[in-house]
Amino acid sequence: MHKLISSVLLLAFSFVCQAEQAYQAPLVRESLLLDIDAKSFTVAVGERGHILLKQGDKAFTQLEVPTQATLTAVTIVGDNIWAAGHDAIIIHSADRGENWEIQHLAPELERPFLDIVFFDENQGIAIGAYGLFYQTADGGRTWESVRHASFLNPYDREYLEEIRKEDEDFYQQELESILPHLNRISVAGDNTLYLAGEAGLLAFSNDQGKTWERFDIEYTGSFFDIRKLDNGTLVAAGLRGNIFAMTEGDDWQYLSTCNTATINSIVEQSQGLFFIGNSGVIVKTQVPLTLSDYDPYASPANCTVAEGVSVSITESKAALLNAATVQGDTIVTAADGIYSLSLD
Repeated sequence: MHKLISSVLLLAFSFVCQAEQAYQAPLVRESLLLDIDAKSFTVAVGERGHILLKQGDKAFTQLEVPTQATLTAVTIVGDNIWAAGHDAIIIHSADRGENWEIQHLAPELERPFLDIVFFDENQGIAIGAYGLFYQTADGGRTWESVRHASFLNPYDREYLEEIRKEDEDFYQQELESILPHLNRISVAGDNTLYLAGEAGLLAFSNDQGKTWERFDIEYTGSFFDIRKLDNGTLVAAGLRGNIFAMTEGDDWQYLSTCNTATINSIVEQSQGLFFIGNSGVIVKTQVPLTLSDYDPYASPANCTVAEGVSVSITESKAALLNAATVQGDTIVTAADGIYSLSLD
C-alpha cells in the first residue's frame, strides 16, 4: 500500500513539473521559434513552451501556457489552437489562447511530436520521432496511437511480414523499433495528405491518414517538408538542400540548386516558389520547375544551378524554420526569433 501511494504521489509530482507555466521571457520574440500558423489570427511556438499570438495589427504577445516543454508544431481551426512538441505533449485552447488544457503528455516515451494537423474541430493527427503517430476524432479529448508499416521501405516490410507469421507481439515490437521519424504533414486542396520523413520517406493518404501509400523515390535521405503546388506539382525538400518534384503521372526528378544547407520548409507565393533552411538560406525558383534526373554520385564540384533558381543567405545566417503570410508579409520563425522576411 505504501508503495502504491508513493507511486501515485511520484506520478502526480511528475505531472505538476511537466505542467509548469511557460516562462514569460522578456526577449521571447528573439528566442528559438519553430513553427507558425496563420488564419484569422497568427500563432508561433518554440522553445521552453513559448507561444506567441498576433491578432490584427497588434504585435505578437506571449501567452501563458501549462508547459515548459519545447513546442515544435502548431495548427489553428476556427478559434481552436493545438500545439505539440517534446515529451509527446499536445496542448489545446478553444478560445484563441485565453485558456489551455494538456490533452496528451508522455515523457516516458522519450519521443517528441514534430507536426500536428487538424482537418476540422474534431479530427486531427500528430506525428513525430520513431514513427510516432496519434490520431483523434473528438478534438483531442482522446488520442489513439497507431503504427503504420506502410511508412517502411519494401525490404523492411517484407522482413516484418515474415516475423508476423510466427509472432505477432514480436512483430509489433520490431515495427515500433524501426519506424522512421515522421517530420511533416501537409494537406492539399483536394484533402489528400502528404507526409515527409526520414530515410527517403514520402507518402500520401486519401482517407485522412487512416491508410498510407509510400512513394517510390531513388533517395534515402531525410525530408522535412512536402507540398502540392497550385499547378499540381508535388515538391519535397530536406537534408543537405536536396529538392525533388513530381508532376502528375511522372517520376520524382531533381531540382539542382547547388545549395547544401538543409531545407526546412517550402513556401509558395505569387512571386515564386521558395525554400528556406539552415544557415539562413533562401532558395527561389520559378514555376514550372526546371528538373533533371537525380544522380546520387554527382560531384558537388561539377554542380550546375537549374534555370530560374537563385540562392541567397540572410545577414544573420540563423536557421529559418517555417513561414506564414500575415497581412501580406512573410513572417518566419527562426533560430533567432520571429520577424518579417523579404522573399523578393
